[in-house]
Amino acid sequence: MIQNSFRHTLAIAEPIPYSLNKAHHLMIVSVFIAIQVVINTYLYCTVANGLGRDSWLVLAIIVFCLISLIAALLMERTNWLKSSLLVSKIGYNWMGVGFIFASVAFVFDSVQWFVPHIGDGTSLSGVVVIGGTISIWGLLAANRINIRHISLHSSKIRTRVTLTQISDLHLGDASTQSRLRKVVKTVNQLGPDLIVSTGDLFDGYLPLMRPYVELLKEMVAPLGKYAVSGNHEVYAGLEEALELTKESGFTVLRNGSVTMGDRIALAGIEDPTARRNEDRVAIAAQCFKDLSSDRYTIFLNHRPSIRPERFERFDLQLSGHTHGGQIFPFHILSKLAYKAKPGLTELAPQTFLYLSRGTGSWGPQLRVFAPPEITHFTINPATL
Repeated sequence: MIQNSFRHTLAIAEPIPYSLNKAHHLMIVSVFIAIQVVINTYLYCTVANGLGRDSWLVLAIIVFCLISLIAALLMERTNWLKSSLLVSKIGYNWMGVGFIFASVAFVFDSVQWFVPHIGDGTSLSGVVVIGGTISIWGLLAANRINIRHISLHSSKIRTRVTLTQISDLHLGDASTQSRLRKVVKTVNQLGPDLIVSTGDLFDGYLPLMRPYVELLKEMVAPLGKYAVSGNHEVYAGLEEALELTKESGFTVLRNGSVTMGDRIALAGIEDPTARRNEDRVAIAAQCFKDLSSDRYTIFLNHRPSIRPERFERFDLQLSGHTHGGQIFPFHILSKLAYKAKPGLTELAPQTFLYLSRGTGSWGPQLRVFAPPEITHFTINPATL
């Protein structure tokens, strides 16, 4: 066990006006709504082709779910959701379920181009069976607690260190206390020396987060708990979200670092959403400025950005953000955006990036070919 002595070198940056972040959030919401309208229109057309006049009930269900989603997206930062969480859950989950059904329908429509004798009724039956099966599977997969064990070695440390990473819990309108309770129990059973959260811990209407704060307090580690911000903390209200993070027992690293004993260091950088117009190279340099190269340095960065100029500054970068795509085939988009795949990647000799698929889910509580995870690292001396 490493000596539990700390030297904080935290650099706190002035937050940008939240109005800019709110405008950015509204732009994203508008795009999502437009996409969902297109997806749901296509889905209804598929149903109408198969059922004809009998499709009115399906139309009513689709319209209700779509309105629930639009309401949830537009009102998620307000007190409206305090008495309407059921509508929120229906809307968010429909975002995923509707996409799955529309995707399956698109596959059947594509097949019909080559096999015209497949009737609309057959296609509709296939869409219902396959889409329903995938949706149920995705709902069950999102609620499982998967543990990934990663073992690393370094000549920079003298005794074994264990660390548990959680990421992208998205505690808010669509999450549940029962699942967070399972996460806390699992982390405590792993018994790590150190716990880190790599962003998007809180998401939604922050005054409703108190029960989650109390549960997170129960998650403990002898060397402490550390966190960095993600983009969703910014959308929810950065300062308020980080205050809740601190109340949950985490030390927040805002472009700064902390040392533990004489061999281990943590550095953490704020998500760029909070500081859009500033030099990211200079901000990253601020994170590492007080750290010597003989320390084993763990870099907390919500986004899996790969910058070769940083490789000599850290030994292990822990990131999240992409959720591994969350629902197939969005993993393709995340790989195109960040050039990183989920799991462990060696960036340079003895320099690694670990990209978590996330511990929770954003929006729909579904996971398809992208299981959520809690990641437990064991960092051993090189002689072991």
